[in-house]
Amino acid sequence: AWPFLIVGFYMACAFIGSHIPANNGWIPAREGVDIFVESNGVHVSLIVPISVATEDLSDLVRPDQLTDPSVYGTHVMIGWGHGRVYRNAETWADVKSGDIASAVIGSDDTVLHVYHVTSPKPQNNRKRIRVSESQYRLIVSQIRAAFQLDAGGRSTAHPAYGPDNLFYDSMGHYSALNTCNTWTGRVLRNAGVRVGIWTPMPGGVMRWF
Repeated sequence: AWPFLIVGFYMACAFIGSHIPANNGWIPAREGVDIFVESNGVHVSLIVPISVATEDLSDLVRPDQLTDPSVYGTHVMIGWGHGRVYRNAETWADVKSGDIASAVIGSDDTVLHVYHVTSPKPQNNRKRIRVSESQYRLIVSQIRAAFQLDAGGRSTAHPAYGPDNLFYDSMGHYSALNTCNTWTGRVLRNAGVRVGIWTPMPGGVMRWF
């Protein structure tokens, strides 16, 4: 019965943490930068402009890293997570039990998954958020801190699922307590955006927008 109790306790904490707001007084900025949160049912990713409001990510996410530089977008969709799960599982059907076990126990094998997007618009699974320029700078600073850089200060990219997306070596330790969705929620929370205090599940982030 212990495994069921542990899973039940985890799910209860996830539900509670996702429903207790941090930054409860936050309201969307009247003027600022539009970003998006997008869920594929498993991961919630951030969509941010590559260059806007004095912030520029083109030194980390470069056209020459793509096999087809013509797909380089105006925005990037960025998610952080467990490397083995991301690399081996393009869909839920591809997920392997060993990768899940490694993710639950904890691993330093983490990556950033970056898609290129051009002129994104809101969709059912993609919600727009307007943040102030100061909040956006806080978001970008956290994204930058997640990239693992080589001795020359450059990001390292690897092929992913297609010509418009890449994996990047990243910083951080993944575990059941620090999931891909926890990372997304924390980035928003640290920037002052209203979101749950702990968001390990995708719905825990998306419900706020």
